[in-house]
Amino acid sequence: MKKNIILIDLHLKLIKSIYESNKVNIEFLITDANDMQIAEIKNLYGIKNIITRAHFHEYTVQESSDIDYKTIEKFKESQLNSEYFQARFSGDANLKQYHYFNALSFWINLFTKNNISAVVLEGLMHGANYDSLALDIAKAYGVSGYVVEYHMERHTKDGIALLCSVLDYNFKNRIPLDLFKLSLKSIDIDNYLFYPDKVSTALKKERKSIKDVARLFLPRYVSAIVPMLVKIIRKKPIRSHGLNSHPADVLKNIFYMRKMRKLYDSISVELDTSKKYVFYALHFEPESSIMARARFSNQLMIIKQLSQNLPVGWILYVKEHPQQFILDKPGYWFFLISLHKYRTKEFYNEILKLENVSLLKCKVKSQDVIKSAEAVSSINGSISSETLSFNKSLILFGHQSTPFGLCKDVFKVTSTEQCKEAIDQIEAGFSPDYSDFNKIVDNYLFELKETRQNDVQLLVDYLVCEYSASGEL
Repeated sequence: MKKNIILIDLHLKLIKSIYESNKVNIEFLITDANDMQIAEIKNLYGIKNIITRAHFHEYTVQESSDIDYKTIEKFKESQLNSEYFQARFSGDANLKQYHYFNALSFWINLFTKNNISAVVLEGLMHGANYDSLALDIAKAYGVSGYVVEYHMERHTKDGIALLCSVLDYNFKNRIPLDLFKLSLKSIDIDNYLFYPDKVSTALKKERKSIKDVARLFLPRYVSAIVPMLVKIIRKKPIRSHGLNSHPADVLKNIFYMRKMRKLYDSISVELDTSKKYVFYALHFEPESSIMARARFSNQLMIIKQLSQNLPVGWILYVKEHPQQFILDKPGYWFFLISLHKYRTKEFYNEILKLENVSLLKCKVKSQDVIKSAEAVSSINGSISSETLSFNKSLILFGHQSTPFGLCKDVFKVTSTEQCKEAIDQIEAGFSPDYSDFNKIVDNYLFELKETRQNDVQLLVDYLVCEYSASGEL
């Protein structure tokens, strides 16, 4: 008998393979598919219960509400995550809570009345009512939850390849994968290291005319402004993650972002390799990689902890994320809605108040900073694997949310004391041994490609039907 799962497959990367499984049945699907795609899914796969992310709140509002104080208290942390996520798109406190309580009631009723064996999420958790809340409630009901997380990506002749691992949500651990048994192809991690810089360099080589250069800037800026003006005139909201935002907020923040870029350029410095330094790479915000996945995600506090524990004469170099100031292009507009909440003049001023901290110019390549650093620090960013490739000491504040935190010589910081101990060891000459790096890559990471759909089928069958909660078969 097939086991029923809830599939949260926003980009429809998993559904085809899972449908072809002989062991798994998709009882509920949450997706970003349009009406035509949904009609096709129902016709091809026979899935009756399909909810789109865009209409998730509308769907749950229609359901009868059935919650009590005990339940509310039990899932209080889930509520905080939900409201934190929704704050990216809405400032209405009552509406955010209303959305959450309706979703809470919906998921509880679903798990109570249906025989669900697992929840499978494609992509990163957002802390939203349609993904993280489902996983939280599944855990409370003893139902397995698996997240096929994306860590890095690269472009191939066959399309985009995603570097993935699988998180057992209930136990917050990475699941080791038997590559041979699952027919998963071993990966070359070097293809993913510093990939944005590789792409940027390749594009620069292709640009030969002034027209080519102009095409990179003018249309992007114009193509961001014009649609917003049209939406304002037509009084059409911007809909993202099932929530409505005013296009004027996006338009305003396009100019605000450019203002922040000018400010950052004026207060940042060139890299000075003559001094000993620790490098902290700022995470892009707002983004799920730290908002929903990391328990400690306040970057100002992390920078302060690093700063106050640095040896005398050392510098902490902080560098802005390369995408933070290029959000005025299609596909990134929803980040602009709340940009002003995450990057401000006050944010940078707080960093610069620390005497041993400097902001690095955006143009400085991260690999150049890593090469000469005494250590590199991050929450869970791709800079982690890049640091390991240079055999540099790595201080992680969110080691549980990245597979690279499994390396034994990575400093895993969960307190101020551990931060101090890590820096003290580095000052004393600690030399990391990352001989287990390749083993971790082979055991936990795999490539998800459109051309290898069978991999997904085998993976999900394994997780739902063979993998036990303890991690043992």
